[in-house]
Amino acid sequence: MKLKNVKYNLRKDGFCFLPPVFSKQETQSSIQGLWRVINGEYRSGRKPESRFWNPGDDPHAIIKIDKPHLSDSSVWELITNKELGQLLAIATKSKYIQIWHSQVVWKPRSKDQKGNAGWHRDSQYWPFWSKEGLYTAWIALTDVSINSGPVRFLRGSNLWETVQGMDFFDQDITSQERVLNRLKKDQNIICATLRAGEISIHSSQTYHSSLGNLEKKPRIGMVVHFRTDKSKRVKIQGSNKHYLDQIENTEIAPIIYQAKA
Repeated sequence: MKLKNVKYNLRKDGFCFLPPVFSKQETQSSIQGLWRVINGEYRSGRKPESRFWNPGDDPHAIIKIDKPHLSDSSVWELITNKELGQLLAIATKSKYIQIWHSQVVWKPRSKDQKGNAGWHRDSQYWPFWSKEGLYTAWIALTDVSINSGPVRFLRGSNLWETVQGMDFFDQDITSQERVLNRLKKDQNIICATLRAGEISIHSSQTYHSSLGNLEKKPRIGMVVHFRTDKSKRVKIQGSNKHYLDQIENTEIAPIIYQAKA
């Protein structure tokens, strides 16, 4: 299999956009499954790992739930798709792809800053992994326009030194960008406007953010954190240790590609 119509260079730019992988039927089925999980219906009989939004919470806030693939077969089928595994392996030039974490990010029409996700690097939240061989695939389940709060990438920031003060949970992006403007004069922000079924991939070292959704319909994305054969575990103790323990269990952390010996 060869990758065609890939936009941007993952190694140089820190991200790339892949052509459509999933059909409308597959994305709609996944949306239905995620909606069940969001509303507390777990058809697999298993709860997601954690919830950051529950029915009755602020309807304008971002809905974020960890490991929804444990709770609904349609979500599991989405992230374990064989073609997805092959494309991720080709894009990252890897022999092995394992999904160690997933999230649904369901962004309703926003008010004020509630729909913002601050500038951050994924690696700053992952002290249990080395910085090499770690990526995130963002699967668009709905069309993502410039007005619906697309993921925004700082092109080439995977090669930067750490910028202090950047945090996903800081919704005051204007203040964050003042810091960035003082430190980094040459910035090139690229918005991941995608069609449903398309995918972006970014390095764990790439700074990214998103603004609120100004459209009437929710912006829905499935976030897939995956590791390659180049990743290395870092021994830690504490609350994050379970992520390393879980990778031995492929019913939690499925391997979706492995090159033949």
